[in-house]
Amino acid sequence: MRRHNRTEVSEFFFQGFSSFQEHQITLFVVFLALYIFTLAGNVIIVIIIRIDSHLHTPMYFFLSMLSTSETLYSLVIIPRMLSSLVSRDMSISLADCATQMFFFVTFGINNCFLLTAMGYDRYVAICNPLRYTVIMNRKVCVLLVWMAFSIGLIVAVTQVTSVFRLPFCGDFSMQKKNYTQVTMFTFQGFSSFHEHQITLFAVFLILYIITLASNVIIVTVICFDRHLHTPMYFFLSILSTSETLYTLVIIPRMLSSLIGWNQSISLEGCATQMFFFVTLAINNCFLLTVMGYDRYVAICNPLRYMIVMNKKVCAYLVCGAFAIGLTMASVQVTSIFSLPFCEAEVAHFYCDILPMMKLACIDTTINEIINFVVSLGVILVPMGLVFISYILIISAILKIASSEGRKKTFATCASHLTVVIVHYGCASIAYLKPKSENSMEQDRLLSITYTLITPLLNPVVYSLRNKEVKDALRRAIGKKLP
Repeated sequence: MRRHNRTEVSEFFFQGFSSFQEHQITLFVVFLALYIFTLAGNVIIVIIIRIDSHLHTPMYFFLSMLSTSETLYSLVIIPRMLSSLVSRDMSISLADCATQMFFFVTFGINNCFLLTAMGYDRYVAICNPLRYTVIMNRKVCVLLVWMAFSIGLIVAVTQVTSVFRLPFCGDFSMQKKNYTQVTMFTFQGFSSFHEHQITLFAVFLILYIITLASNVIIVTVICFDRHLHTPMYFFLSILSTSETLYTLVIIPRMLSSLIGWNQSISLEGCATQMFFFVTLAINNCFLLTVMGYDRYVAICNPLRYMIVMNKKVCAYLVCGAFAIGLTMASVQVTSIFSLPFCEAEVAHFYCDILPMMKLACIDTTINEIINFVVSLGVILVPMGLVFISYILIISAILKIASSEGRKKTFATCASHLTVVIVHYGCASIAYLKPKSENSMEQDRLLSITYTLITPLLNPVVYSLRNKEVKDALRRAIGKKLP
């Protein structure tokens, strides 16, 4: 495997205004005066807006949030800059530098999106004045502020993690440490089942062919049968497509490794595999949530179903699920592949997050926190939303007078509920269990469940338990028969 020797810097010096050495006291006085005016001005604005009831409007609410954010933004940078002008200590540790950048990027991006929210507020006030207070209600204003801060937070995590997992080799360092970085990896795969690898290959190949064939059949039938051109089956076709692509990222390479072909993968290939795997896996989680919402609207609000779940809304929901997957994958892959790796053997059959972290030369606590937070967000949040949907659905079903009606209504949800339980169950066990309970053999067997069995389960459950799909299949077969 290819390795590179590097010397890592763990402390830095600021050049600051060293080229203006003779004017540093003057610069200190000028900057300090400006900073005091900045702090005082922003604090006065926030206090006045808070105290004066006449200013309790969306416009001034956003202004107070911007002033608060600007104050915190300046606190991150200016005090250290001022101290460097009157002190010779211009060093900063790696951890402090990362912390400074994190808050600087968070508040800097937050300010950008707060200004955008203020522009939207002015647009509504001028172009739609009669509905201004309705559109820009308190809930919407708070949501816009939280969205601005969340975007700043996500981008900051991505940026800081990617930058501070780099090995720094500058000349202005005080503390350095050497390590060897790996750029090629090999998979352990199922090497512990060496005598059964041909059997495993045959079993997994059959399952994979059935998975591909069944998902392709489901998508084809839904596309061509107009009786299935409804939101429910639109989401099912998107889920089947996503599941198919998801398996293509992992299974072919796994199968090739079982029959002794090359099990090595480059750093770039590993990062690409993880990116698509994480994107599509998270996309599937939120698609299942969207399908739960679709069932909730169909059962709890049937008269407005086609209005609520129109084509535009369906497209937005699918794009939203994919966008979340894309964003989270960018965060995860950036944080993992900015690490320096010192081990070359991946204890898995694909580039998964936890096995890759174990190969790092340095402490991965930050990466583990990021992974846990992302896992909580993409597993528990959609699972919670599905749970709420089904509480409301069951409540509505119990109000149906006839037992036949209750049975028929619940039958439309049974397939989705089965897939949800298996999907979220496996994901929760894999990514939310305590670190101390990690067993690589168990993890590999569990991974087979959610990379091969779950994608197979989806079309099988929907075709075997769903009368409309079975009728569509019969019609499709009937057309081909003479």
